[in-house]
Amino acid sequence: MARKSDDRGLLEGVRVLVVEDEIWIALDLEAAAFLDVGAQVVGPCATLEAALVAAKNEALALAVLDIRLGTTTTERVIDLLNERGIPFFFYSGQTLPDDMRKKSNGAVVIAKPATQQDIVGTAAGVLIASNMPPSPL
Repeated sequence: MARKSDDRGLLEGVRVLVVEDEIWIALDLEAAAFLDVGAQVVGPCATLEAALVAAKNEALALAVLDIRLGTTTTERVIDLLNERGIPFFFYSGQTLPDDMRKKSNGAVVIAKPATQQDIVGTAAGVLIASNMPPSPL
């Protein structure tokens, strides 16, 4: 994931839940995308169980979800995030199933692989759209 130094501090202090079962992608999201722009990463959660616990109990401003974790989907995580009013988007190589699409309220789906700029820009846009703007530069 290419880094863009102009984004440094864009998400300063924003707590982002990362739900991703592929370890290299999860670590790349954590370090190269979110930590690099000042966000605080919750997770990464590689299992549905860990993601459900974090989505239910952690203070979060935003979540980035893979559509599938192994053979299961993150649909139950979406339910918890919706209940708590936490915005989210998907970063996945999968197609969003219809039942998840209905629950996702038009959530953005970024196809893997993507650049840091795409991911951070989407994160900032989702926060702004949800009336939770990222920290000022």
